[in-house]
Amino acid sequence: MKSLRGRSSLYLCFILYFTVALLSGSASTSAARQNAVISRTLTYAFQPEVTSAGAVLHVTLAFQGNDLGTEEIKLPTQSAGQTFRALNNLRGLSTDTTVADSESPDNKTIHYKPNQPVVLGYDLVKDWTGPLVGPNQFHPVVMPEYLEIFGANSLVSPKLDSQSLVKVNFDWQNLPKDWSLATSFGTSNGADDRVQSYSGRWIQVSEALFAAGDFRIHKFQIGQRAAVLAIRSQWEFSDDQLISDLQKVIAMERAFWRDDNFPYFLIAVNAYDRDSGSVEGSGYTNAFWLYLSRKERSSDHLALYAHEAFHSWNVRRMGIETGKRKEIDWFHEGFTEYYAQLLVYRAGWATLASYLDGVNGDLSKFQDSNSDYVRGRIIGMWLDGEIRKESGNKKSLDNVMRDVVAEADKPLTLDRILETIGKYISADARRQLEQAVKQHGMLTFPNGAWLGECSMVKLSMDEMPIFDLGFDYDASMAKKIVIGVKDDGPAFKAGLRDGQRIAGRSINQGNTDKTAKIYIDTDQGRQTIEYYPRGKRIIVPQYHLDQAEYTANPNACKNP
Repeated sequence: MKSLRGRSSLYLCFILYFTVALLSGSASTSAARQNAVISRTLTYAFQPEVTSAGAVLHVTLAFQGNDLGTEEIKLPTQSAGQTFRALNNLRGLSTDTTVADSESPDNKTIHYKPNQPVVLGYDLVKDWTGPLVGPNQFHPVVMPEYLEIFGANSLVSPKLDSQSLVKVNFDWQNLPKDWSLATSFGTSNGADDRVQSYSGRWIQVSEALFAAGDFRIHKFQIGQRAAVLAIRSQWEFSDDQLISDLQKVIAMERAFWRDDNFPYFLIAVNAYDRDSGSVEGSGYTNAFWLYLSRKERSSDHLALYAHEAFHSWNVRRMGIETGKRKEIDWFHEGFTEYYAQLLVYRAGWATLASYLDGVNGDLSKFQDSNSDYVRGRIIGMWLDGEIRKESGNKKSLDNVMRDVVAEADKPLTLDRILETIGKYISADARRQLEQAVKQHGMLTFPNGAWLGECSMVKLSMDEMPIFDLGFDYDASMAKKIVIGVKDDGPAFKAGLRDGQRIAGRSINQGNTDKTAKIYIDTDQGRQTIEYYPRGKRIIVPQYHLDQAEYTANPNACKNP
């Protein structure tokens, strides 16, 4: 793919486009009233190009300067503490516009003629080597055949509060004519409708999803509402099968929330560069994406679809976040995971036995886990049971979740979440909850209460080993070198040592009954170190089925 026009031509056309946009924005009384509440108007233009060094996405940003002639601009950032090297060649394009370093590495300082249009240019490139595997998809993915980015990792902007009211124009006219375009703000298949606009809070732009390239675009319905699938690569499943799975999962969740106010919704699906073992999703404005290994089956991942769809409400429709997201991640991610698994089970797409296997796996990790997904899911299960027990099964955690959405005019804080929950539980239960949330405390688990006092589910306290790989997995994977082997751990006993070169691994995360395999490159060739990832033994609650009762009535607990 070659660029369609010269970059100087793009710049001149962009200046004309931006000037017209500014003039039209002040041409009427109604527009003037709108500008009174809009803090900034921003216009982005995008042009991909393939060079000898690889694919590049040229981005141009224009906005009206202030009367000081200087301000801070915010640079895109990379999640998970990874080094961000995707942004290159940031420069001023308007007359007398310069870019200088700021005190913060996340910002730059720009100088320009006061009260004049400001135009900046910069380039985005693929900033990792090797295959596209997690978590590389959270970097700007800029390839010769396609691009997939989101606001926070790709858009330079003036410094804006997340709740600032903005108008943002997106000019995609310089995409190759045969490319499809699918974003949080609209979709086109071919060269039409390549200019998009959004007015609202800046957070919706910073959390927006943008995909373009050799995506297949399918427009379909979820109930009476419009939805779009943008998918590329080839799979073990058909596009129609995936659409069917997405339809039923998202429709089920909209029924749970009693809310189908989604005039437009996008699901973007892309492939990891591996055949199996990796699936991941992430939610965005009016959208979520999925990254799947090439030989996955769609029907195996209904809970993943349910998790990402659930984020359309938790926390996106629960109010403005004014505190620290980390304080409520047990609620944001953990309760979302609790409902993703539970709603798939309620719908009859998972057996009670398989559902309990997942619950028991997270219960075995709960005591020592720092994962918001694990701890939040188990806290949600416990809380659901407490509410059902205290209300005689007349209320449940479902009521709490809908209450939080119903009061979305209030700021979403930890205190507000705890206050809403507190209306449904005793003072003692609230103390347990706060200890679990704030102090990593344990909980007391009743017999199957979250399943509506399901008599076929029995609680026991079992002794079992915790999942322990015996070395610092995250640091080792980042460096591709073994780091942090514990002298008394299972990895050391199997022969793993600090400094060995990691060529690959095969690990069932959280499963102590499956061996972990670490592939090491040595001077003598490839070596496989295999062992059970079992650490210290602890006593944990586990739920077991009464097989006779389950065989007689397998659907008894289906709709608690």
